[in-house]
Amino acid sequence: MFEMNPGTLPRQTQTHASVFAGFKRVLRVGTLSFALIITILFALIYYQHQRSAESVHSVDHTRQVIAYINALRTYLLNLDNAVRKYAESPNPAHLEPNLICRQSQCPSAEKLIVLIGADGTQAARLAPLPALQSALETGFSALQQGAEAGGDATPPERELAGFDQSAIEQIHRILIETEREELNQLETREAARIHDQNLSSALLGIAGLMTGLALLGLYRETVRLIRAGIHAEQTIRQLSLRDPLTGLANRRFLQENEKHLIAGAKRSRTQMAVLAVDLDDFKAVNDRYGHAAGDEVLVTSAERMKQLLRESDVIARFGGDEFVIVLGQVDDAAAAREVAGRVVESLCQPIPLAAGGTAHIGASVGIAMCCSDGETLSDLLKKADAALYAAKRDGKHTFREADASGV
Repeated sequence: MFEMNPGTLPRQTQTHASVFAGFKRVLRVGTLSFALIITILFALIYYQHQRSAESVHSVDHTRQVIAYINALRTYLLNLDNAVRKYAESPNPAHLEPNLICRQSQCPSAEKLIVLIGADGTQAARLAPLPALQSALETGFSALQQGAEAGGDATPPERELAGFDQSAIEQIHRILIETEREELNQLETREAARIHDQNLSSALLGIAGLMTGLALLGLYRETVRLIRAGIHAEQTIRQLSLRDPLTGLANRRFLQENEKHLIAGAKRSRTQMAVLAVDLDDFKAVNDRYGHAAGDEVLVTSAERMKQLLRESDVIARFGGDEFVIVLGQVDDAAAAREVAGRVVESLCQPIPLAAGGTAHIGASVGIAMCCSDGETLSDLLKKADAALYAAKRDGKHTFREADASGV
């Protein structure tokens, strides 16, 4: 027996509408969330790229400066060693330029200052270096010229040795301090690069976590909405198979479940009976008490018939005051007639009205037994309708059974 509260129709319809509103909300929130996350990700990637490029450039520049300092120190040390060797053994071969600097252009203090650039402290420290290097190279050139001329090398050697002692030590001290400062900067910049890289990785991790949480939240909300949508769809389908006034099944329900009803009777090796029920004198109730009273009589009649049926039976309202009862499992026609008699008796009882007064109706019932081979529910309904009209012709408030020919 199928029951439904007709008052649920507006609420379920509203629920169904809210499901689609929920999908729009999820779509809007999801689009904004992913747009924000993608923007953050691209900003982080750009930031990380810029910081990484700056850090790598800074580290490479510092390493280049340190390498140039070492090259300049090597050049000046070679210059000093050549002079000392020549002082010990005045052999012009000690002063060969390719032994001093193998490059096409020897390192210079001016280029080192240019390479260091905007670092004011380092530039100030290196300021005396070009003059010292120039004086040292000038003395070395004079020594070379004297050695090539074959003259007395002692005066230039003494002069250069005296200059060499002060200038070389001062140059080396400046270069060592500069190199130490550059190494400190290299360590600081490398640490900053690693810190920036770790920070970027952490931010990317947070963005990834946010993405995961957003996906999880959207997934859960989408699943919830899909379930609500399925439930709403099922509810709407159920409502489409019901009569909104009485909550009974309707004609469409019987049509969609025709094969199931007939097959169920055959599986149980019993018979199925179709009862067409029409309320007698119902129009008089509408005319006398109004349509609200008529609706009340229809609901009461439906409740009375449901109370006479089993869970396996189906009762449907076809419209107006027409009802159809399908008895799914009956032993024989006598059992169907018994149910029809009880329906007639129940509906002949007076029906009190809420607004006052009492409605007096009755019922005529037509019975059709199922089923001959190939017989459909539509065929059974035609037979039951024919039997129903036979009952009305015989004075109403009774039932008739269709014979094999369909009466």
